[in-house]
Amino acid sequence: MSNKQILIRDVPESLYEWIENERHEKRVSQKDFLLKVLENAASQYAKKAGTAGPSAFSKMTLVYWKSKKFWLGKLLEHPEIMTQGTTLEELEHNIREAYMLMALDEVPDKYQIREVAIT
Repeated sequence: MSNKQILIRDVPESLYEWIENERHEKRVSQKDFLLKVLENAASQYAKKAGTAGPSAFSKMTLVYWKSKKFWLGKLLEHPEIMTQGTTLEELEHNIREAYMLMALDEVPDKYQIREVAIT
């Protein structure tokens, strides 16, 4: 995972106060609060656009290890999905891609998503 940065300056006072009030109430850092707000916005956008956003799927557990040449890994929740990478970042990218290929196998290009409760 890369460490990309965004710097925001000149935040309107009312918006800054809202951020501070909300994050204090939730007892999280400013960074964690803003990332959650952005993830939620991206998810809502993805639902409207009919595409998968960054938080459209649940987090899964990557089991990984180092071989002589590559990092190897598989998803604990889907052990049939296994891949490799020269770095951990590449392994994470490849496992996401492998999951999406499996999950969207035989799904047409124009698809929609909807959250459903499984009980």
